[in-house]
Amino acid sequence: MRKLLTALVAVLLPLCVADAQGLFSNKEYSGGRQPREAYMQGAVPEVDGKVAFSKTFNAAGMSKFDIYLKLSQWATFRYNPDTERGKWNDADYFKNTEYARILKASAEEGTIKIQGNEEMVFTNKTLAKDYAIASYILLLTIKDGSATAEMQNISYTYNLTDTPERIEAEDWITDREAITKANKLNKGSGKFRVKTIDLKDELFKEIEDVLK
Repeated sequence: MRKLLTALVAVLLPLCVADAQGLFSNKEYSGGRQPREAYMQGAVPEVDGKVAFSKTFNAAGMSKFDIYLKLSQWATFRYNPDTERGKWNDADYFKNTEYARILKASAEEGTIKIQGNEEMVFTNKTLAKDYAIASYILLLTIKDGSATAEMQNISYTYNLTDTPERIEAEDWITDREAITKANKLNKGSGKFRVKTIDLKDELFKEIEDVLK
């Protein structure tokens, strides 16, 4: 039995060390979907001191109600807590938590307010899954021929210890916090910045595809 335990430790210890080195490496996070330049200066806009991404989508020829109907159907599926996208071995995997939901939807006002709450996976290696829970508000404002999406109120719950830590986007992924003077991504917050930008781009792409 002792020989078996010794053999297991010999096999597993290098894996644990390698994973730990990956989690706390001094190197820039390289798990983004896009070229490095997409995550650097200016990629995370602020409005009145708050991180806020926004984009207006053209839907020429579509009425306010038609756009609302398409986006409400998309949101109902996308933010269903039982909906999973991707696979565990995919670094871009996300899974909605039970807190993901549509907060408000009004065809008359042309608004859909969504609470996003989902796993944001950085790495998923043997014996070490590194992830955070990303929370945000996605506000869709609709009118004849167009829709505007705003992603705001972004925060993260990160749990590498027994005590989860809640981090505001303003304190973590802005240019001043996530990019060093040497123009490199900060080893701690850089991966949050990269994954948040990728998440935003994925959401905006899905909305754009819905309105084509």
